[in-house]
Amino acid sequence: MNRILKWGLGLATFFSPTLQAQQAPNLEELVSAALQKDHSLAIKQLDIGLTHVDQQKLREVYLPHLDLSGKYAFMAAGINAKAPANSVPELGIALPALDDAFTNRANLVTGGLKADVVLYTGGKVPALKKALIEKEKGQTAMLEKDRQQIIADVSTAYDQLALLKQVKLVLDESKNRLRLNAETAEKAFGYGLITKFEYQKIEVAQAQLDAKIQQYEGKRTLLIHLLHTYTGLETDRIALINNELTPLNESADDRSIMGRPEIAALNASINAHRYQIDAAKSWWKPKVQASTSLGYLNMFGIQLKAKEPFPTGNTMTLKTNKLELMPNFNIGVGFKWDLFDGNKGKREVQQSKIELQKVEHEREEAMEKLELNLIKQETEMSSARAEIYVREKQRQTSLNALTQAAKEFKTGLIKTTDLVGAETDYQTAALEYLQSVFNQRRVAVELLKATGSLNVASIQ
Repeated sequence: MNRILKWGLGLATFFSPTLQAQQAPNLEELVSAALQKDHSLAIKQLDIGLTHVDQQKLREVYLPHLDLSGKYAFMAAGINAKAPANSVPELGIALPALDDAFTNRANLVTGGLKADVVLYTGGKVPALKKALIEKEKGQTAMLEKDRQQIIADVSTAYDQLALLKQVKLVLDESKNRLRLNAETAEKAFGYGLITKFEYQKIEVAQAQLDAKIQQYEGKRTLLIHLLHTYTGLETDRIALINNELTPLNESADDRSIMGRPEIAALNASINAHRYQIDAAKSWWKPKVQASTSLGYLNMFGIQLKAKEPFPTGNTMTLKTNKLELMPNFNIGVGFKWDLFDGNKGKREVQQSKIELQKVEHEREEAMEKLELNLIKQETEMSSARAEIYVREKQRQTSLNALTQAAKEFKTGLIKTTDLVGAETDYQTAALEYLQSVFNQRRVAVELLKATGSLNVASIQ
């Protein structure tokens, strides 16, 4: 018994990936995959990453900067000297006249370690930090706008699959009815109760229905590949989607544009520009910096030699093995105070203020347009609900008429033309009803976008 149980568990483990791969994805999985795959969204996330790098660069302004330097050089120079005879009476030293050329050579080695650290920037760095925080908020808000657009695009394709599925059901029902009515018409034609022209009317209707079914297959294949492009999921799994198309209920309470990501992004941009103004105003404040250094200098192999003998007959040669300076250490604090910078700081403040005014106008314009868009979407939602009600009535009326026409056709009370006409009217009414449901869902999605509240849970 245990062996059988283990064997069964092994088979389940072996086939589970296959079973999972053949499971149809739901809307949540489709949206999640599309969000991960979207290239535009990935680029904007990288832009946020660049903002993080800028924030780190500002935080690191106060870190010390260490420089280690070193140099070796060989120096050679020619010196021409000319001086009259002179003397130092106090020491009893007589200096002869000098009119000679010298050669000088030496080896030089230097090294040093230097550290600089910023102590105070006049408030510029803290203001820029806050500006970058607001910039990141704005970028994140616009990221949400792109996410909602991706949800809208994926849900549209997802609903189109449901629409095509129910269209196929309508077409299949019509095909079955026409097949049964064709059998009745064939008998009637055999008995001479209807003409050949009337009999062929049903054949034409069947051919038209077959063409519509073929169009359905083409549209469905296109939608499957569209969702594959959005999400990267296998087309075999997408083809298994079997969702239903029903009207989408959307709450009418507390509709407002304040949840729109554009408003949040513009508010963050306004705050960022205000901090940039504060940073620009700090141009006149002193900047303080501390520095320290440790140096080393060594000159060796120094030789100073006269080219011509002195009047005394001697040739001067001066040699030094080493001249070393170590350690050469200093530490201090300095400041820089721009008392006048040619109005550069003043112009930067003016430019930042103008940029702030531009963003404030952009926010006002955006709010006006978003308010108008919300009113438009609310109006379209009312029309969409009314359209569903009307199309449902037409569909029911056409179905009743078709049912009655089928009965009358069997008893010979109406002609084939009337039956085909009733079938066509019902197909049209049924398809228009399905289209009205699809349209209502699109309007509902746009209404959710208009309030900034679109997510997967709100449209399932």
